[in-house]
Amino acid sequence: MHVCKIVSPINSSNNYYITFNHLDIPTDNVKSKTDINNIVNYIRLNYKLNKISYVVEYDNIEYEIIKSVSTLTTTLESSSTTTISTYKLLLLKLNSKLKLLPLNTECEITVFFKKEIDDPSLMIIK
Repeated sequence: MHVCKIVSPINSSNNYYITFNHLDIPTDNVKSKTDINNIVNYIRLNYKLNKISYVVEYDNIEYEIIKSVSTLTTTLESSSTTTISTYKLLLLKLNSKLKLLPLNTECEITVFFKKEIDDPSLMIIK
């Protein structure tokens, strides 16, 4: 399992989302339909209030696909298509929880991926 941790002061007046890219290589020339639950296991929010630690976990992953780019590779023996999709994890439940916390509560957001993901990023909805 691949883990991405983002630790920062979270301003509860903001809404957040996470973006990442995923490379899908179908097997046996069958175009695969990637299920987000095969990529993301769950999301965890750790925070402290009055020096007491709390943990909230979410496994109902809500997302959008921002873009998808397919590349066809052809050799003498075969051809295959690879697709790089950019996902946006919406974090709706996490954002609802953050709204209940005091401003600038120190939080840690951890995303547990089932597959290797390069450079996921925490973004603020503007």
